[in-house]
Amino acid sequence: MLKRKLAQQTAGLSEGEPKRPFMGADTTSALFAKPLWQKFYDIERSLNEVLSTIDTPATIECTYNPVEYASSLHCAYLRSFLDAPKHIMFIGMNPGPTGMVQTGIPFGNVRTVSQLMELSGEVGRPPVLHPKRPVVGLECTKEEISGVRLWELFLRLAGGGLDIFSQQCFVHNFCPLAFFDAAGRNITPTELKGPYKQKIRDACLDALEKQLLIVKPQVVVAVGNYVYQALKRSDYCKTVSMLCLAHPSPRSVNNTNWPEKAQEFLEQHGLVHFMRNEA
Repeated sequence: MLKRKLAQQTAGLSEGEPKRPFMGADTTSALFAKPLWQKFYDIERSLNEVLSTIDTPATIECTYNPVEYASSLHCAYLRSFLDAPKHIMFIGMNPGPTGMVQTGIPFGNVRTVSQLMELSGEVGRPPVLHPKRPVVGLECTKEEISGVRLWELFLRLAGGGLDIFSQQCFVHNFCPLAFFDAAGRNITPTELKGPYKQKIRDACLDALEKQLLIVKPQVVVAVGNYVYQALKRSDYCKTVSMLCLAHPSPRSVNNTNWPEKAQEFLEQHGLVHFMRNEA
Protein backbone atom coordinates (compact mmCIF):
# COMPACT_ATOMS: atom_id res chain seq x y z
CA MET A 1 0.00 0.00 0.00
CA LEU A 2 2.85 2.36 0.89
CA LYS A 3 4.65 1.61 -2.39
CA ARG A 4 1.47 2.30 -4.32
CA LYS A 5 0.93 5.61 -2.55
CA LEU A 6 4.51 6.71 -3.17
CA ALA A 7 4.21 5.76 -6.81
CA GLN A 8 1.04 7.84 -7.12
CA GLN A 9 2.71 10.84 -5.49
CA THR A 10 5.73 10.55 -7.75
CA ALA A 11 3.47 10.49 -10.79
CA GLY A 12 1.61 13.52 -9.46
CA LEU A 13 -1.54 11.51 -8.76
CA SER A 14 -3.59 10.86 -5.65
CA GLU A 15 -6.68 8.74 -5.35
CA GLY A 16 -9.72 10.80 -6.25
CA GLU A 17 -7.67 13.98 -6.87
CA PRO A 18 -6.66 15.77 -10.06
CA LYS A 19 -3.19 15.55 -11.53
CA ARG A 20 -0.54 17.63 -9.73
CA PRO A 21 2.83 19.00 -10.86
CA PHE A 22 5.72 16.51 -10.66
CA MET A 23 7.68 17.10 -7.41
CA GLY A 24 10.90 15.39 -8.43
CA ALA A 25 13.15 12.81 -6.76
CA ASP A 26 14.95 15.36 -4.57
CA THR A 27 11.70 16.35 -2.90
CA THR A 28 10.75 12.75 -2.24
CA SER A 29 14.21 12.05 -0.77
CA ALA A 30 13.95 15.12 1.43
CA LEU A 31 10.72 13.81 2.95
CA PHE A 32 12.60 10.78 4.25
CA ALA A 33 15.98 12.42 5.02
CA LYS A 34 17.23 11.85 8.55
CA PRO A 35 17.74 14.95 10.69
CA LEU A 36 21.33 15.73 11.65
CA TRP A 37 20.87 14.63 15.25
CA GLN A 38 19.63 11.21 14.11
CA LYS A 39 22.66 10.73 11.84
CA PHE A 40 24.86 11.66 14.80
CA TYR A 41 23.07 9.21 17.06
CA ASP A 42 23.36 6.42 14.47
CA ILE A 43 27.14 6.85 14.60
CA GLU A 44 26.99 6.64 18.40
CA ARG A 45 25.01 3.41 18.19
CA SER A 46 27.55 1.93 15.80
CA LEU A 47 30.33 2.94 18.17
CA ASN A 48 28.53 1.23 21.04
CA GLU A 49 28.47 -2.00 19.06
CA VAL A 50 32.22 -1.79 18.46
CA LEU A 51 32.97 -0.99 22.10
CA SER A 52 30.89 -3.97 23.25
CA THR A 53 33.25 -6.32 21.39
CA ILE A 54 36.40 -5.08 23.13
CA ASP A 55 37.44 -7.37 25.99
CA THR A 56 37.50 -5.51 29.31
CA PRO A 57 40.63 -6.04 31.45
CA ALA A 58 40.36 -7.51 34.94
CA THR A 59 41.23 -4.13 36.48
CA ILE A 60 37.87 -2.76 35.29
CA GLU A 61 34.93 -4.14 37.29
CA CYS A 62 32.11 -2.33 35.47
CA THR A 63 31.58 -0.15 32.44
CA TYR A 64 28.50 2.06 32.12
CA ASN A 65 27.21 3.33 28.76
CA PRO A 66 24.59 6.05 29.38
CA VAL A 67 24.11 6.61 25.64
CA GLU A 68 22.40 3.20 25.76
CA TYR A 69 20.55 3.05 29.09
CA ALA A 70 19.71 6.78 29.15
CA SER A 71 18.96 6.99 25.43
CA SER A 72 15.66 8.82 26.02
CA LEU A 73 17.34 11.79 27.70
CA HIS A 74 20.38 11.59 25.45
CA CYS A 75 18.26 11.83 22.32
CA ALA A 76 16.22 14.64 23.83
CA TYR A 77 19.50 16.54 24.21
CA LEU A 78 20.51 15.82 20.61
CA ARG A 79 17.11 16.85 19.25
CA SER A 80 17.19 20.12 21.19
CA PHE A 81 20.80 21.15 20.66
CA LEU A 82 21.98 19.51 17.42
CA ASP A 83 19.55 20.71 14.78
CA ALA A 84 22.18 21.96 12.30
CA PRO A 85 25.97 22.19 11.75
CA LYS A 86 27.82 24.19 14.44
CA HIS A 87 30.76 26.57 14.33
CA ILE A 88 32.30 25.30 17.58
CA MET A 89 32.30 21.78 19.00
CA PHE A 90 33.45 21.28 22.59
CA ILE A 91 34.58 17.70 23.21
CA GLY A 92 34.94 16.35 26.74
CA MET A 93 36.48 13.06 27.82
CA ASN A 94 33.81 10.63 29.10
CA PRO A 95 30.78 10.45 31.44
CA GLY A 96 31.16 11.63 35.02
CA PRO A 97 29.58 9.51 37.80
CA THR A 98 27.07 12.17 38.89
CA GLY A 99 26.73 13.81 35.48
CA MET A 100 26.34 11.96 32.20
CA VAL A 101 26.20 8.61 34.02
CA GLN A 102 22.93 9.82 35.54
CA THR A 103 21.50 11.84 32.65
CA GLY A 104 23.04 10.62 29.38
CA ILE A 105 24.10 14.21 28.58
CA PRO A 106 27.74 15.42 28.37
CA PHE A 107 28.72 17.19 31.62
CA GLY A 108 25.03 16.65 32.45
CA ASN A 109 24.65 17.76 36.03
CA VAL A 110 21.03 16.98 37.00
CA ARG A 111 20.09 20.55 37.89
CA THR A 112 21.56 21.78 34.62
CA VAL A 113 19.65 19.21 32.59
CA SER A 114 16.28 19.62 34.27
CA GLN A 115 16.28 23.38 34.91
CA LEU A 116 18.55 25.05 32.37
CA MET A 117 18.06 22.63 29.47
CA GLU A 118 14.48 21.84 30.51
CA LEU A 119 14.87 18.20 29.47
CA SER A 120 13.27 15.11 30.91
CA GLY A 121 13.19 11.43 30.08
CA GLU A 122 13.47 7.90 31.36
CA VAL A 123 16.82 6.60 32.58
CA GLY A 124 17.34 2.85 32.80
CA ARG A 125 20.19 0.95 34.39
CA PRO A 126 23.48 -0.51 33.15
CA PRO A 127 23.45 -4.32 32.69
CA VAL A 128 25.96 -4.67 35.56
CA LEU A 129 25.56 -2.15 38.37
CA HIS A 130 28.33 -1.50 40.87
CA PRO A 131 26.87 -1.26 44.38
CA LYS A 132 28.90 1.89 45.07
CA ARG A 133 27.88 3.53 41.80
CA PRO A 134 24.07 3.63 41.69
CA VAL A 135 22.21 5.15 38.74
CA VAL A 136 19.10 7.05 39.81
CA GLY A 137 18.73 9.38 36.84
CA LEU A 138 17.21 12.80 37.47
CA GLU A 139 16.69 11.89 41.12
CA CYS A 140 20.44 12.16 41.73
CA THR A 141 21.04 14.88 44.33
CA LYS A 142 24.82 15.07 44.14
CA GLU A 143 26.21 17.85 41.94
CA GLU A 144 28.57 17.08 39.07
CA ILE A 145 31.11 19.84 39.69
CA SER A 146 32.57 19.66 36.19
CA GLY A 147 29.11 20.02 34.69
CA VAL A 148 28.16 22.91 36.96
CA ARG A 149 31.34 24.77 36.08
CA LEU A 150 31.14 24.16 32.33
CA TRP A 151 27.46 24.73 31.60
CA GLU A 152 27.00 27.67 33.96
CA LEU A 153 30.01 29.42 32.41
CA PHE A 154 28.61 28.81 28.93
CA LEU A 155 25.22 30.10 30.00
CA ARG A 156 26.73 33.25 31.50
CA LEU A 157 28.94 33.96 28.49
CA ALA A 158 26.04 33.39 26.10
CA GLY A 159 24.22 36.19 27.89
CA GLY A 160 20.90 34.40 28.05
CA GLY A 161 19.65 30.86 27.60
CA LEU A 162 21.36 27.77 26.29
CA ASP A 163 19.23 28.16 23.17
CA ILE A 164 21.48 31.12 22.30
CA PHE A 165 24.65 29.14 23.00
CA SER A 166 23.45 26.19 20.95
CA GLN A 167 22.91 28.22 17.78
CA GLN A 168 26.61 27.88 16.96
CA CYS A 169 28.03 25.59 19.65
CA PHE A 170 27.64 21.94 20.64
CA VAL A 171 29.04 19.87 23.53
CA HIS A 172 29.92 16.20 23.11
CA ASN A 173 32.01 13.54 24.87
CA PHE A 174 34.80 11.65 23.13
CA CYS A 175 34.09 8.33 24.86
CA PRO A 176 30.58 7.21 25.95
CA LEU A 177 31.85 4.79 28.62
CA ALA A 178 32.39 5.29 32.34
CA PHE A 179 34.85 2.86 33.96
CA PHE A 180 34.86 1.66 37.58
CA ASP A 181 37.27 -0.65 39.41
CA ALA A 182 36.32 -3.22 42.06
CA ALA A 183 36.28 -0.54 44.76
CA GLY A 184 33.99 1.64 42.68
CA ARG A 185 36.69 4.20 41.87
CA ASN A 186 36.07 6.20 38.71
CA ILE A 187 38.77 5.31 36.17
CA THR A 188 39.22 7.96 33.49
CA PRO A 189 40.33 7.04 29.95
CA THR A 190 43.69 8.61 30.80
CA GLU A 191 44.16 5.98 33.51
CA LEU A 192 43.37 2.98 31.30
CA LYS A 193 46.33 0.73 30.48
CA GLY A 194 47.89 -1.07 27.52
CA PRO A 195 46.05 -2.32 24.42
CA TYR A 196 42.64 -1.70 26.00
CA LYS A 197 43.37 2.01 26.28
CA GLN A 198 44.44 2.17 22.64
CA LYS A 199 41.47 0.17 21.37
CA ILE A 200 39.01 2.43 23.21
CA ARG A 201 40.74 5.55 21.89
CA ASP A 202 40.89 4.31 18.30
CA ALA A 203 37.24 3.20 18.22
CA CYS A 204 36.06 6.51 19.67
CA LEU A 205 38.26 8.52 17.32
CA ASP A 206 36.94 6.65 14.28
CA ALA A 207 33.36 7.47 15.30
CA LEU A 208 34.24 11.09 16.06
CA GLU A 209 35.74 11.56 12.60
CA LYS A 210 32.36 10.64 11.10
CA GLN A 211 30.53 12.93 13.54
CA LEU A 212 32.79 15.88 12.77
CA LEU A 213 32.05 15.50 9.07
CA ILE A 214 28.33 16.02 9.65
CA VAL A 215 28.55 18.68 12.40
CA LYS A 216 31.24 20.56 10.37
CA PRO A 217 32.73 22.69 13.18
CA GLN A 218 35.36 25.25 12.22
CA VAL A 219 36.74 25.25 15.76
CA VAL A 220 37.18 22.07 17.80
CA VAL A 221 37.83 22.62 21.50
CA ALA A 222 39.22 19.62 23.35
CA VAL A 223 38.21 19.84 27.01
CA GLY A 224 41.25 18.36 28.73
CA ASN A 225 44.61 17.07 27.57
CA TYR A 226 43.50 13.46 26.98
CA VAL A 227 41.06 14.51 24.27
CA TYR A 228 43.52 17.02 22.85
CA GLN A 229 46.19 14.34 22.41
CA ALA A 230 43.65 11.95 20.85
CA LEU A 231 42.45 14.60 18.40
CA LYS A 232 45.98 15.17 17.15
CA ARG A 233 45.36 11.94 15.24
CA SER A 234 42.19 13.31 13.66
CA ASP A 235 42.35 14.08 9.95
CA TYR A 236 39.41 16.46 10.26
CA CYS A 237 41.02 18.44 13.09
CA LYS A 238 44.09 19.05 10.92
CA THR A 239 41.91 21.12 8.61
CA VAL A 240 40.33 23.41 11.25
CA SER A 241 41.33 25.29 14.37
CA MET A 242 41.90 22.91 17.32
CA LEU A 243 42.29 24.22 20.86
CA CYS A 244 42.72 22.73 24.32
CA LEU A 245 40.63 24.06 27.21
CA ALA A 246 41.58 22.89 30.70
CA HIS A 247 39.16 20.30 32.07
CA PRO A 248 36.80 21.68 34.75
CA SER A 249 37.18 18.65 37.04
CA PRO A 250 38.22 19.43 40.64
CA ARG A 251 40.56 16.42 40.32
CA SER A 252 42.75 18.48 37.97
CA VAL A 253 45.78 20.18 39.51
CA ASN A 254 45.55 23.94 40.28
CA ASN A 255 41.95 24.09 39.09
CA THR A 256 40.17 25.98 41.86
CA ASN A 257 39.54 29.05 39.68
CA TRP A 258 38.60 27.19 36.49
CA PRO A 259 35.68 29.49 35.48
CA GLU A 260 37.93 32.56 35.46
CA LYS A 261 40.71 30.81 33.54
CA ALA A 262 38.26 29.27 31.08
CA GLN A 263 36.57 32.62 30.38
CA GLU A 264 39.96 34.21 29.75
CA PHE A 265 40.83 31.36 27.37
CA LEU A 266 37.56 31.67 25.43
CA GLU A 267 37.91 35.45 25.16
CA GLN A 268 41.56 35.18 24.11
CA HIS A 269 40.66 32.89 21.22
CA GLY A 270 37.68 34.95 20.10
CA LEU A 271 35.04 32.33 20.80
CA VAL A 272 32.65 34.25 23.03
CA HIS A 273 30.89 36.08 20.18
CA PHE A 274 30.04 32.69 18.64
CA MET A 275 28.69 31.53 22.01
CA ARG A 276 26.50 34.64 22.03
CA ASN A 277 25.45 33.97 18.41
CA GLU A 278 26.76 37.39 17.41
CA ALA A 279 29.10 36.24 14.61
